Amino acid sequence: MREDKQEVMISKMKEVLQDDYLHLEVAKYTLNEDLEERQSCQIQCTLRREDSSTLTVEGEGVGAIDAFFSGVQSRLADEYPSLKSIRFSKFEIEGLISSDAGPDQTAKAEAEATVGIENSEGREFVFKSTAPSVSRAGLQATLQAAEYFVNSERTYIQLHEILEHYRSEGRTDLVDKYTDLMSEVVENTSYSEVVEQVRNSVEGPEDEEE
Repeated sequence: MREDKQEVMISKMKEVLQDDYLHLEVAKYTLNEDLEERQSCQIQCTLRREDSSTLTVEGEGVGAIDAFFSGVQSRLADEYPSLKSIRFSKFEIEGLISSDAGPDQTAKAEAEATVGIENSEGREFVFKSTAPSVSRAGLQATLQAAEYFVNSERTYIQLHEILEHYRSEGRTDLVDKYTDLMSEVVENTSYSEVVEQVRNSVEGPEDEEE
């Protein structure tokens, strides 16, 4: 999916969720990488919410980003099941050199990480982050991806509640509006038990008799 369409969808999510929109930042992290025996990486990371509360993520994988992604899934997937059905499709790092440095100044280097994520329907979403270090850029881009799918799921559920409210009031104009918006959101998330349950309640049980 194009990044501009993702940005439009993020704006819609924020409009629906308002103060309930989840935003996380990497506060600090530690890495322990065993290159000889286990050839694996362990990460412990503290994430900070907008209200300054924190949560700890721990994971293990073949590298820092894989370990972090695994840790985020383990920490959040019980609450947000759509995280169970997403996977990495690509991870790229590009070195950036600032052009602002003068002849007597040390060039300022940064890393830009690009993370590709596929949802359960095979649709790819791309997230980018720039930071002074490779690890930090990769963690931030991966966290952006997790945020996107968490907020997509939360938006879908919130829209379902809004839709049911207007349906009960007979507001067919608003029912049509929010039904269309729900269709947009579900294309931007990953199918999960929660999303499927909501869809079934909206559409009604299938007729099992012929």
